Order: sequence, then C-alpha cells, then structure tokens
Amino acid sequence: MCSDKQEKLTTETRRHGELSVPPCLRGEIPFIYIPDGRLTRFHRCGYLSNDMFKSVFSSLLILSLITMVGAGQKPVIRGEEGFVSPSELNVRIAPDVRTFVVMAALNVAGFDYETGGQELSPARAELRRDLANLDPAIKAKLAAFYKSHRRPNVEEAADAGRYAALSLLMNQPPDFRISERIQDDVPEDLLPLMEFIPLVQEFYLKGGLRELAPKYTAVGETYAVAYRRPVGEVIFQMLDYFRTIPETIVNMRPFVVSSGGEKSGKKEKAKVIERTRTRQVFIIHDPLSAIDTSFLRGDILNQKEDLLVRRVGDDYNVIIGPSVLPNLSGIRQTMIRFVIDPLVERHLKESLKYKDEIVKLVETIESASKEYRSSVYLVIRESLAQAAGARMRLIEARRAGAYKEDDAVFDLAQAYRGGAALVFHFYEALAGLEQVGISIEDFFDEMVATTKFEKEATRPASFEPVVARVEAARREAASKPSRALSPLAEKILLSDDHIRNRRFAEARPVLEEILAADPRNARALYGLAQVLNLSPSAVEQDPQADEDDKIQAQYDRLNRALKLYDSAIENASPQSEAWLIQWGHVLKGRILDFQEFRGDAIAEYEKALKMGDNIPNGAYKEALEGKERPYTQKRSGG
Repeated sequence: MCSDKQEKLTTETRRHGELSVPPCLRGEIPFIYIPDGRLTRFHRCGYLSNDMFKSVFSSLLILSLITMVGAGQKPVIRGEEGFVSPSELNVRIAPDVRTFVVMAALNVAGFDYETGGQELSPARAELRRDLANLDPAIKAKLAAFYKSHRRPNVEEAADAGRYAALSLLMNQPPDFRISERIQDDVPEDLLPLMEFIPLVQEFYLKGGLRELAPKYTAVGETYAVAYRRPVGEVIFQMLDYFRTIPETIVNMRPFVVSSGGEKSGKKEKAKVIERTRTRQVFIIHDPLSAIDTSFLRGDILNQKEDLLVRRVGDDYNVIIGPSVLPNLSGIRQTMIRFVIDPLVERHLKESLKYKDEIVKLVETIESASKEYRSSVYLVIRESLAQAAGARMRLIEARRAGAYKEDDAVFDLAQAYRGGAALVFHFYEALAGLEQVGISIEDFFDEMVATTKFEKEATRPASFEPVVARVEAARREAASKPSRALSPLAEKILLSDDHIRNRRFAEARPVLEEILAADPRNARALYGLAQVLNLSPSAVEQDPQADEDDKIQAQYDRLNRALKLYDSAIENASPQSEAWLIQWGHVLKGRILDFQEFRGDAIAEYEKALKMGDNIPNGAYKEALEGKERPYTQKRSGG
C-alpha cells in the first residue's frame, strides 16, 4: 500500500510527464509500476524496501551536499536520506541511440547469449520480430563479421561488450564514424572492430532503425529515471566511505596568447587563458544487452558531448543490460574509480618513494600482467579499487546478500594474481579507515607507507586454501542440475517457507520487498493475499477493542486479500502458474463463504472447476468441496 506522502509525491512527479512504452516491452522494466498501459517516470509505491533502496523518490535532493566540520577539516557528506543527486557530480544516466543501433546490429548478427540460459529479454525478442523483414544481404554481412571476430575462450556477453564500447566512440547517427582527433586513442581491443562501422551505417539507413529507435530508447529512458535514486545512494555511500568528493574539474596548463611584437611595432602583450577539463560518468541503459550484465570502460572518450574539452581517461562509461533488480555492482566499481583515480595521481610522487619495493613485489607474482610490472600507479590504483569494492560488498552483505569473507578473499586473490600486489594490505588498512572516520586523502600516504612488502610477498600461502575452498564450493553448486535461482526466486521460496510454517510476520516484509521490485509478481501477490487472509490484525486481536471496530478491521483485511488474489490471478501465467490461478479462485471462494456471500463464492469455485482436474498441484478437489457446501474460516488451511 502507498502512504499518503508517497501518493502525494507521485502526483507531483507526474507533472513532469510520462513515457509511453509499448505493451510488448512492459516486462522489460519489472521494478517500475505500470498503471493503465502507461509507464510513469517513478515507481508509485517506492523502489525497494530494504535499507539501500527504500524509496525511488523519498527526497529530491540533499540541500547541502558538503558540510564543513570545523576549520581545516575535510568535508563530510551529510544527508538525511543518504542520497546525492547524480548530476551534482557529473554522473549522467541516459540511454544512447548509438548503443541501441550497434547492439541491434549485433543481435541481428547472431548475438543470442542470455545470462543463465534464460529466455531472451522482452526487448531482444521484440527486436527480432521488428527486423524479421531485414534485407537478407545486410543480415548476412553482419553475421559474417560477428562470426569472424568472435574471440575464442571469451564469454559471449563480455565479447559483445566491445561492440557496446565501440558505439560510444562514434558520432551520432547517421554518421557513426569516429572523429579523427580520437582515432589514435582507440583501445587495442576495439581496433579489430573498426570495419564494423560501415556495416552499422548501412544497417541504420536501410533497416528502418531511425523509426525503431524511439520505441527502444523509451525503455532506456524509463530505466534511467528508475536508477536515479539507487545511483544517488551509491554515490552517497562512496563519498561517505572515503569521506571526500571526486574531482570533477581538472585544471590544465594555461594557454598563453601573445599579441604585438617587433613586426607590429607594438609592445608584445600576453593573454593567459585558463583551461579546464571535465570528468564525467555515463551510465547507459541498453535493453539489447544480456540480462544482468554491465560493461565498464574508463579508457575511451565518449563522443556524446563534443563541445567539452576532455581527454581519454576523463570519461567513465558503464553500459547496463536489463534486470529485475537494480544492477549496481558495475556502477559501484566505476564510482570507486571516479573518486580514487585523481587522488592516486595527486599522491603518486609520495608513493614513488616505494617504487623499488613495489616493482620487486610484483615481479614475485608470475601471473601478473605485463602492464603492472612497469606502472606503480596501476598497481596502487587497482589494489585500492579492488580492496574498496570488496569491503563495500561486505558492508552491504551485512544487510542483505550472500557475500562473505571467503568470497572477498577469493576476489582479492584474483586481483593479486593479476598484479594488484597491494590489494590485501589495502583491504586490511581500509578496515582501519572505517573505524577512525577520516578522509582517504589524509589516510592515503600513511596507508602506502605502512606496507610490509615481505608480508605481501607471502600472501598466496594464506589465500590459496581459501581460494581452493571457494572454487570447490562453486564447482559443487555448478554441478547440481538445477539452475541457480535469481534473487527474486530465492525470496519467493523463502516467503513460501515462512507461510508454510505460519511465520506470517516474517513472510510479509519479504513479499513486500518482492512487490516493491516487481509489482506484478503473481507469486508474491498470492503469498501476500495468504498472509492477510490468515493474519488477524492488531485490532482484531485486541481484547479491549470495540466489537464493531474488530468487525470492520476483519472486513477490511479480507477485502484486501480478495483484491490481492484478483491481482495474482490476473498476472499469473496460464502456462506455468495455472495452479496459482485455480487456487486463487478457491481461496477467494473460501473468503466469500466466510463473509456469507454464498452466490459469489460458488462463482469462484465454478471458475476453478472450469480449468479442469489435470493441473499439477491444482485445487480441483477443493473447488468441488467448496461448491458442495460453504467453507468457514475455521476450516481454512491456506
């Protein structure tokens, strides 16, 4: 149920307009409320009910981003809602038509990978229908290129991420070319894909992509609006954890313009022009990527805003695929780097005092990548980024999730093996930062200076047993025939277990969290209806309450349960959830019998009987019994 405050705020936000999304794509954004065929810009009843995502729009903006605490002290982030507006820190959240066109071409070319063997997302399935009549010659050329450039031993979703990255180097359609001024800075892994660009141009011009683009970018726009709140919360967590703010403007060497001189006969004058560059984060939602995937690139210059003076390394790009719950891991890692990269550069001179020790340490790691062996900056940067990411995941896991210390050690070990040789030292040092509450700026030099390089060289002896244990556990899990459950499926099973054991108070918040993420989840609607049906309210259980109040409270509770059963029946799949539809009619009939609406109850039982007696786990027998004689609440078992 929405609170009055939330309903009022929803009314206010609707003044900003709505986004039309085709019915075929509504399933693409499952955590956004969809009323009457229209997709509003905000979730009507909040975002997620856990601590991290409590409301999509519970606040508009922290009025004061930074509060200075005492003279000379570092800034401390404050805000009642734990939210910082992304635009305050140059974080742009939006779809990109270039990415849509390139990924559409890739899907036509044969990219049909989907995470965990799931069915294609609604947008990808719809795209295939929209492009069913594409010129076979164009399709053949795209398919041939994709097949010939598929990298062996690389997961297909990760391989496809190169094409998404390539799209951000391009000019806007219909041009799609890469500007000459950045052609020398194209990353090495994208160079083999340059010949894909003329195929994209032809695909766009002859495949009707200009007309299709609004349909799919509307989905991306809606994702962008829905992500604003959780991204703002991630930003707040970054700033609060590091107790500093990222550098969004980089001061460049001033440009000096001279005029006059001997030839002109005038005294030479010099004009100093101050120059700056802007650092930005682009979060791009792509409905044509695989489900629950994200691709991070900090080594390309996004051509989206040509007028800004920027260099490669100033832009941080995250491309996010469709998801049921907000996919924030890639965004979190990007924001960590956005905060720490300039900080590491500022302190590099001090860090270089330990260059010999760091280089020697990396040389002891046989598997370290070549670039780590010659870059102290890279070793420190990646060690700090990976260590901070692991610590933040553990902090989040205290509230929800399955990430444990062994998982953190496993992830840190992979970073260490790659060359991030200080990752374990930084991981332990950051625990101290969390306790003392000072800025990473003040803590950084001491953190590097206190490194015991002999100890770091022996780290494999301590982490190898943990890595072996985690790998064995994961192999065992992978060998099981059942596919790994999604977070929502796990919550459904948890709520089922609570209801089965009549732990209704524990089941209710789990179900409400599911419905905050997916308001049309039939299983959750059905479960919450059961909870309401079987859980007398506080008024009903209060021996001091007025009898009329008790009757009214019971009536309201059961009516809410009836409406939830209606919603569950409406949203259930006739193929996979026929049992739920049949049981929904039976349980509605039982409530109506209890309320002495016998005629309405019989109508529900008859609807269940019409579905037949061959539904697995169905309620045909119960429907027959209900039709034969009235059902009372005392007899209710579900």
